[in-house]
Amino acid sequence: MSTAVSALLIEAPVNRHFAQLHRDSQALTDTVTLYVETGLRRGNGVVVVASREHTELLLTRLREHELDPGAFLKAGQLELHDAVLTLGTFMRNDMPDWERFRRVVGGILERVRAFGRGTTRAYGEMVNMLWQEGKHEAAIRLEEYWNELARLYPFSLFCSYMLDVHHDHAYDGPLEEIGRTHSDILGTSDDERFRVALDAASRDMLGAPLSQMVGFSRHRDSSERRFPNGQRAMLWVRRNLPSASAALLERARRYYEGSLQ
Repeated sequence: MSTAVSALLIEAPVNRHFAQLHRDSQALTDTVTLYVETGLRRGNGVVVVASREHTELLLTRLREHELDPGAFLKAGQLELHDAVLTLGTFMRNDMPDWERFRRVVGGILERVRAFGRGTTRAYGEMVNMLWQEGKHEAAIRLEEYWNELARLYPFSLFCSYMLDVHHDHAYDGPLEEIGRTHSDILGTSDDERFRVALDAASRDMLGAPLSQMVGFSRHRDSSERRFPNGQRAMLWVRRNLPSASAALLERARRYYEGSLQ
């Protein structure tokens, strides 16, 4: 985890809305634990809206770090909510309803804020669940509603998406919309290695490093610039060289895994 990413997870500035695309639950647990644990130790109110599996992984890690989640829950500083059940409270016709969302999630933030100090920290997986179901429009609408809610309450928000960006299908959805609706897209520990693998594959197939081709592009969409280099390069490929996307990623994956040198 880079210094910049760690700093953002630790400081969690008010009204910052950041996301991270994860390939495995272990990496996800590492980042969420840093974000939540720091908040609890600083006295911040913390809200977690996640799958039961990821919530259990988080609670186990907190206990390993000598924190008692039960004490924080009892004090009202921490609230845990099931992502599926919470979604069900404000979805209408497969889309989030603003008034229901504001009432439900705003109520949660109000309660936690009363028992915490400083900025409230929220971590959510509801957008990921919608995305995984192919409900991309609903997921982005929900991100926009979170941004609207930030006008009413002082909190930071960390969203996670379980997407394997080394596979072509991860780019089928409108990833640039994830960039548009967040202030930051956090990199992971293997992003630089992925970029190097993409460059190697691009030299083989296209005659030039992909990062160089993207660098010369006149396209300067700010939503795409928020992504780590490798993901940003693949968004460029899907837009400009869609027929090469799958083969390029397959070759890059082989470089990444060491089966090509």
